[in-house]
Amino acid sequence: MAKSDTRNNSTSFFSGFYPDRRQFIKLSALGAMVMAGAPAMARHLAQFDGQNPKASRSNTLPGRIVICHDTDMNGHGTPDVDAVEAAVFRSVELLTQQSGTDLAFESLFPGLHAGSTIAIKVNCIGTCFSRWEVARGVVSGLSRMLGGTYDVSNVVIYDRDPVSNRGYTPERFTFNGNCPTLSGGNNAWNSDYFPYGIYELSQYLIDCDYAINIPALKSHSDGNNQITVAMKNHYGSCTPSSMCGNINAMLTLNTDQYIKPKTVLVLTDGIRGTFNGGPSTPPMDWNLYPEETPNTLLVTTDPVTNEYWARDMINAQRAAHGWNPKPCPWIEQASAEPYFLGVSDPHQMTILYDDATGVEEEPGLLVGGTFLAPNAPNPFSDRTTLRFRLAAADDATVQIVDLRGRLVRHLVSHGFPAGYSSLSWDGKDAHGRAVPTGVYFARLQVGRLVRSQRLVVAR
Repeated sequence: MAKSDTRNNSTSFFSGFYPDRRQFIKLSALGAMVMAGAPAMARHLAQFDGQNPKASRSNTLPGRIVICHDTDMNGHGTPDVDAVEAAVFRSVELLTQQSGTDLAFESLFPGLHAGSTIAIKVNCIGTCFSRWEVARGVVSGLSRMLGGTYDVSNVVIYDRDPVSNRGYTPERFTFNGNCPTLSGGNNAWNSDYFPYGIYELSQYLIDCDYAINIPALKSHSDGNNQITVAMKNHYGSCTPSSMCGNINAMLTLNTDQYIKPKTVLVLTDGIRGTFNGGPSTPPMDWNLYPEETPNTLLVTTDPVTNEYWARDMINAQRAAHGWNPKPCPWIEQASAEPYFLGVSDPHQMTILYDDATGVEEEPGLLVGGTFLAPNAPNPFSDRTTLRFRLAAADDATVQIVDLRGRLVRHLVSHGFPAGYSSLSWDGKDAHGRAVPTGVYFARLQVGRLVRSQRLVVAR
């Protein structure tokens, strides 16, 4: 591959209630007893993997996804390059359960050698696009492979829209003196991809050994597609790219011999995002997140699991506005015959949630689609809001307990519908007295399943 190609130029899911990281770290000494038990998490992960659909050369971890929220990425301003890189590294290590960024990235590339080539598809259309900071974090991780000797000039980053206009410049992507090809054209030549007689696939995908998909988190105005994330991102890998709304064409494209077997990583840039409108809609304010932007990465080897949680994030925000959800039934269609692109059933997923609230905590392991989101605000003095999600309609109990596990307040116990629900706690105990400053826990119980979140009262 050429070393540069500037010639062509051719946020919700957890409903976003997250504590402020810096405030939390200041108060973390109050909660030193929390979240022990990483070995148990690893055992649970290994046990659950046996229930997932069979892994393939590319989708090596079907149904497993890391959802990383980190306010330090700063989606509402200029994203922090170092914070984004750290979030990418942490997410890949968590996804692969490998210690060390080099080994974590290497484990995604079976048969990797010094001359292996990698194509990275980004989305630079519109004003809500795949941030260069995210792609740079991935390339930085790749540069650490093979003991830090992997030559990133074997990498191409491409889209059919100009990438240089979105900050993809050689000085930002040079590692160890080497730079990927940065192409503002999908380079679609004659290829074997003619599902409807006219479409030609990018030569970058045909020539590469491995592929990485880095879409942006976006809504879409098309009545069929409705959201544009990983699978729709490959519309920009074809010439012509006029498949919008043709679901069978999109799914066929993603099963192509040059895409499905080669795609080893899907990383959705949800640092910013849209939940309404078309691809040209600028990044929107997400009022379900205290910082008003998702600041979230979805990291997986499974494109269908990625789409499931992207849809969930978007629909949670839409529900907060009283808007209809975007059903996107093609996500379930993608997991079925004849496509078999991944896992769409949340009960067959392993969700690793990392909210980056403090270095002393292990990320939470969530299986299925039932979880308790972090409260907001946190810390708080008088009132905080709790949100939780049920994978299916069920009875749920929410309580507040102290550090010793003693019941402080029973908030609710009754049936709830599938999806998101919320309630508030006024910082008072069962007798109506304001609780002292300190650390408490919200505890959600659904059947035998128990989820907890730390609450910090600061009066």
